[in-house]
Amino acid sequence: MRLPHLKIGQRLAFGYGFVIVLLIAMTLVGVARLGALSRTTDEALREKYPNTVLVNEVIFELGAVARAMRNTLIMTEPDQVKAQLADIARAKLRVTALMGQLTLNVRDPAGVEILQQIEIIRSAYTFNQEEFIALLADGRLGEAKNLLLVDLDPYQGDYFRALEKLQQHESALMEQARTAIDASYQRARVSMLALSGFAALLSVVITFGITRSLLRQLGGEPDYATAIARQIAAGQMDLEIAIAPRDRASLLYAMKVMRDRLEERTFALQETNAELEQSLESLKMTQDDLVRSEKLAALGSLVAGVAHELNTPIGNGLLAASSLADHVRSFEGEVAAGLRKSALEAHLAEVHQAADIMLRNLNRAVDLVASFKQVAVDRASSQGREFLLDEVVTEILLTLWPSLKNCGVAITHDIPPGISMRSYPGAVGQVLTNLVNNAVIHGFDGVHGGCVAVRARVRDDGWVDLEVRDDGAGIAPEHLGRIYDPFFTTKLGKGGSGLGLNIVYNLVHGVLDGRIAVQSAVGKGTVFTVTLPLDAFHD
Repeated sequence: MRLPHLKIGQRLAFGYGFVIVLLIAMTLVGVARLGALSRTTDEALREKYPNTVLVNEVIFELGAVARAMRNTLIMTEPDQVKAQLADIARAKLRVTALMGQLTLNVRDPAGVEILQQIEIIRSAYTFNQEEFIALLADGRLGEAKNLLLVDLDPYQGDYFRALEKLQQHESALMEQARTAIDASYQRARVSMLALSGFAALLSVVITFGITRSLLRQLGGEPDYATAIARQIAAGQMDLEIAIAPRDRASLLYAMKVMRDRLEERTFALQETNAELEQSLESLKMTQDDLVRSEKLAALGSLVAGVAHELNTPIGNGLLAASSLADHVRSFEGEVAAGLRKSALEAHLAEVHQAADIMLRNLNRAVDLVASFKQVAVDRASSQGREFLLDEVVTEILLTLWPSLKNCGVAITHDIPPGISMRSYPGAVGQVLTNLVNNAVIHGFDGVHGGCVAVRARVRDDGWVDLEVRDDGAGIAPEHLGRIYDPFFTTKLGKGGSGLGLNIVYNLVHGVLDGRIAVQSAVGKGTVFTVTLPLDAFHD
């Protein structure tokens, strides 16, 4: 099909328009055939199927009446008998209504004859049924039972058999209707398949004609055009594109022009990317410097706090030592003048008191130095080791205590003893330090009082949950999704760098091979849960 003066859309419209007209004609023929099928089906559904359903419902209701009548003879409570009689009354009304519908719907002579037989049996059955109900109402249960067994049961059996006969008759009519539907369906199927085959053949002819026209628009075979497009998409800009000498309108020609322009833009993008890489490297170096500054600031605060805390026991020990030296000099004078027993006893008491003060304060200083030394070693080393979680947490909180004791926030911990881990205690300490400091700084800003609790729980799957909970101000919902972003802080310009929780996230996921979750409600506090493997080495 050659239509050179038309555009591709117009060619497709004219070509397939004819196919559509043919399909419409085929559809009309199919609709006519389906109309006959629909009429046959509708007749079956309207006349045959409802009658079968009605007969089944009559049988069901008749069975309900039979069960209710038997139940009245075995029940002793008046309310129960009354309920059964009510069920019988409802079923009778339902049977009457259904039989009325059957009388209107059943038209064929055989069905009418069966229905007349059912009506005769039903009249006798109903008469005896009413007499049965009257006997029950008078309390004459023996006579009612005798009536049920002698008269009602035979009528009931005839009733059921007549209904089953009508049911079989209607089912036979349904089978005849199904056969007619199948025949109608086969005729419609043959007609539509024949028309479909003709339409498919015509579509092939039209498609062949349009394809030849489209190839000229493409400038070559579709596979070649596709290969060229893929190579251009893959960045191969130096490929040769073969087009006809006078081709200035095909797709391949347009792709060649696009390739030339892409080469120009690619060169410009490469220059821009080089500039962006330099900016990104500079930004990364700045971020690394800020992270180091954050860590050094935290370590400096830790050292200052421990030094301040050490001043107290050392000062107390020094005061006790100087007091003891004064007492020794005074004691020497008393010895030279003549020593009395009371003076010796007083001197010994003072020596014991001074020695006790010095020992207690020096032991306190030794504990502080040992804790700080262990924390400093862990933070300075990236080596993992086996440790007890309660000991590491105690050491970390002990080193934090000097800088936090005047903030008015109670720091508590509940770590079950004996939780052994093979991990990186330095990273665990940094995570715990940042989370506690974050809770104190952000959760209790401008508030005196509150509590930060550190807890741990061993799970059954070889992991441990380390929880840092505070009852502070909480985190606003719009901030929860950004708290781990670098440089995000609500205290910009007030001393906050926005790197604390980013460092925590990187340590938990990158070093400790764990995960971290947060729950928070404004005004109710925040809970950070760090889940860590008991064995981070996986050997």
